[in-house]
Amino acid sequence: MNDFAFVLLAGGSGTRLDSPIPKQFIRVAGKTIVEHSFDALHSYAPEARIVITVPADALEMARKLFRDTRAEVIVGGSSRQASAWAALKYLRADPPKNVILHDSARPFLSHQIIHDVVDALESHEAVDVAIKTSDTIIVERDGFIQNIPKRDHIYRGQTPQGFRYGALVKSYEEIGPEKMGEFTDDCGIYMACHPMGQVRIVKGSSENIKITDSVDLVLADELFRIRQQQLAPNLNGLDLKGKHSVVFGGSAGIGKAIVQILEEAGSTVHSVSRRTGCDIADHDQVEDTFERLMKEWGRIDHVVNAAGLLIKSPLEQQSPADVAQQVSVNLLGSLNVAQCAHAPLKESQGMLLQFSSSSFTRGRADYSAYSACKAAIVNLTQALSDEWKDDGIRVNCIVPGRTDTGMRRSNFAGEDQRTLLSPYEVALASAKLLSSSDTGVIARV
Repeated sequence: MNDFAFVLLAGGSGTRLDSPIPKQFIRVAGKTIVEHSFDALHSYAPEARIVITVPADALEMARKLFRDTRAEVIVGGSSRQASAWAALKYLRADPPKNVILHDSARPFLSHQIIHDVVDALESHEAVDVAIKTSDTIIVERDGFIQNIPKRDHIYRGQTPQGFRYGALVKSYEEIGPEKMGEFTDDCGIYMACHPMGQVRIVKGSSENIKITDSVDLVLADELFRIRQQQLAPNLNGLDLKGKHSVVFGGSAGIGKAIVQILEEAGSTVHSVSRRTGCDIADHDQVEDTFERLMKEWGRIDHVVNAAGLLIKSPLEQQSPADVAQQVSVNLLGSLNVAQCAHAPLKESQGMLLQFSSSSFTRGRADYSAYSACKAAIVNLTQALSDEWKDDGIRVNCIVPGRTDTGMRRSNFAGEDQRTLLSPYEVALASAKLLSSSDTGVIARV
């Protein structure tokens, strides 16, 4: 008998999200939501059993997703409770002492919460995760407020929920399949069968959100970006020695800093820019660069596109040539680099690293063309990370804050340079991301 096993409930249809596929199989930050949730559990306890319940028509797809892991993927039921019961029955062949159930739609589960649940199970038969509500709670009847309870003891339930395996199985057996649908979680089923029992509450987190609708997907995307801000600020532990990297826009600013950082980390680096005879707006020049480097090196592990052009002035005052030049460098150039990079990166199972701007979330006055292109780069990253996943190519994007570069100085004269990031801070974060196995990441620095 094992000390504990995890059950990851991924059997929902996600109808409230209005998506053609169940929400747990939607990709965010390069992975499906269920993969992120699995990683949270597996990274905490690599040797623990993890049973994943999925819809019957998604069984083959889910088993393919987790074929290189120790996950045990089974068919769930028509409801959350039916899926939990399916997993509990599946575990009977080798029952654990404790079972911990988690919603796959909560991909931001922290190790601290898991630890607290496991710790509480040492002395309690049932454990729930919850946070205090910050909203006023009302009790309604017939369209009118009947009561407004005080918030002092009102909490919002989350997952995971932990139990003695035997106690939860007996609770499900007592409730029976006919009444399972009357409950919204496993603690409710347990308490219905143990009126004198106690369910220990451990503190959850406001980040432990459940992805239910389209707004939650936007929040999830932003939370992953915030997490990426924690990229290590030094070169320790980077796996870059012996790699071959090409950096477009490597003669100035962030690109130049990346070239230096990668060389210091042991990579062979080739800097490419218009100064070296390659304009990324010209597809033929980009293609020639890759062909030449493949002949010289035999492989390319990393492609970094840090080239960019900003012309600061109101759109109506810019000439058609100014607008076209910004679109050509910032967007068309990125597409050219991506197209030409695909073949060598597929061969090396490498990474394409692109650069957006903090203006991608909200277009800035006086550089609308630049902002629009940088928003497109984020979409391009997300699309290619999905499109190229089966080719083994990772695609990521760095979103630097205001950075002290020549391009910025020429467009924002008089700005206090002390408030700006150093290009080397951005380059260090870029190197960290290049050495990772991540894909689909939009990392703010």
